[in-house]
Amino acid sequence: MILSAVEKMFSCLTMGKKAQEETPFMKNGRMLLEELIASCNGKCNHIRTFSSQELNRATNNYHHEQMIFRDSGYTVYKGFLEDRRPITIKRYSSFWENTDYREFRYLLESAMTDIVIGTQMSVHKNVLKLIGCCLDFEFPILVYEFVGNCTLSNRIGKYCSKPLSWKCRIRIAADIAYAVAYLHTALSRLVVLRDIRPSTVILDQDNVAKLTDFSLSVSIPDGESHVITGVFAKTGYLPLEYLNSGYVTEKLDVFYFGLLLLHLLTGNSTFFKVNDLDYVSPYEHLKQCVENQELIKIVDPDILKDVEQQQIVDVGTLALSCICNEAEGRPTMTDITKQLWRIHRSLCTML
Repeated sequence: MILSAVEKMFSCLTMGKKAQEETPFMKNGRMLLEELIASCNGKCNHIRTFSSQELNRATNNYHHEQMIFRDSGYTVYKGFLEDRRPITIKRYSSFWENTDYREFRYLLESAMTDIVIGTQMSVHKNVLKLIGCCLDFEFPILVYEFVGNCTLSNRIGKYCSKPLSWKCRIRIAADIAYAVAYLHTALSRLVVLRDIRPSTVILDQDNVAKLTDFSLSVSIPDGESHVITGVFAKTGYLPLEYLNSGYVTEKLDVFYFGLLLLHLLTGNSTFFKVNDLDYVSPYEHLKQCVENQELIKIVDPDILKDVEQQQIVDVGTLALSCICNEAEGRPTMTDITKQLWRIHRSLCTML
């Protein structure tokens, strides 16, 4: 018998309940999953379902001391299964009591997208492995492996007590670029992440980067070069083609990655902010620094002792190409990955 797309998804789940015991939300979840899985040609990896009781016990009823970080629309916790195995739990929820239908739908779609894309990306070494989910609540809860509770944003910037070395930052940048390039090229359809930020990258004990959030991802239909969506972003600056028209291609991720690379280089998450009132285009600011050979002035002081002038130029120039105003002028994530690994190899030979 040929299984429908939604049946394929739920055959991947180790169901702990009989069909007649399903909640209304689980039935609604099936309908939404069918639409999302169809966009991925029905392909997914095996994941497990958890009960609400299991996750309540694992997090001590989502006690605040178990919280790792909070982002827009969800909170991430550390938990322990009954065998004391640590896990990472992402709980979607509204932060407002009176959630309207549009926000409810947005959060539900975000969580479902996170599950569908996350199952496909879990095979990648630079993605936090999704091991299961719980569909008992208003919004799905995602369960991942636990690799640590430190995000990339905790390790760069002026308030960081243990800043990352230059070599480590380049390796992290290369690993993130590799994961995004995989998202663009290795799935059944090209998928655009639309969200690349230090706060959604978790570092393990060896400072290996793990992407954790695919909730804003959109797939490009076969035969199409782009899609048009509502403009939504969690970064402080948007490329013109997206801001003006909602035009989404893989070059949108390249732009966001360029901002991340700039953050790693400067240690500054608001590079485009001149002062408390004035803002400037990151592209124009960086272009001026490159043309005037003043990149050294914007480098994070924590890495100045480790970095050479040519490396600053190489990374600054690469970041500039990523955030240029014309989408067609930006490199691909595959090309970016190759350039960053070349820079990393040169660092290794210097030791």
